[in-house]
Amino acid sequence: MLTIKLDDIPDEGLELNWREEPEVLSKYLEGLSEIDFGFNSPLQSEAIIRKVGQTVSIKGGVQTILRMQCVRCLQEFLYPLSSKFELLLHPLKGMAFQEEAELSRKELESNFFEGGEIHLSEIACEQIFLEIPIQPLCREGCKGLCPRCGKDLNLSPCHCIKEEFETGFHVLKNFKVH
Repeated sequence: MLTIKLDDIPDEGLELNWREEPEVLSKYLEGLSEIDFGFNSPLQSEAIIRKVGQTVSIKGGVQTILRMQCVRCLQEFLYPLSSKFELLLHPLKGMAFQEEAELSRKELESNFFEGGEIHLSEIACEQIFLEIPIQPLCREGCKGLCPRCGKDLNLSPCHCIKEEFETGFHVLKNFKVH
């Protein structure tokens, strides 16, 4: 896991490219996420890091291929992921926090560091989490599984009798207003 000390960033900035293997990432992410995914390829990351006073500016990108499970048909599929990001990191020490406050767009692109170290691998993993779809689909038109027999409807139709679902509003179907 890549960590850089604040003192190691020269005045002209620092440009880094690094790679992290799936086995290392899986161990690091174990227990951090409820989302079921795995890495099918190494995580390629890049960052341009500059100091602006005590604040650190990071512009970078991440790319990898994830293994995910479709929420409709439960098949495993590959999900290519590529993301660019910009972050401002502020030193945590000495920051004043309010209990509740509405954050501006600029504040949403900010984060904190402490101890004079920036954990670049953690930042890269955060970017992966931000790009993972909430309900991953193997493809846009996935038909899913039959709720009765469990057959994958993408492969062939099933012969179950389809029941019409009626809400409590079906009685209003023939209601006429004069």
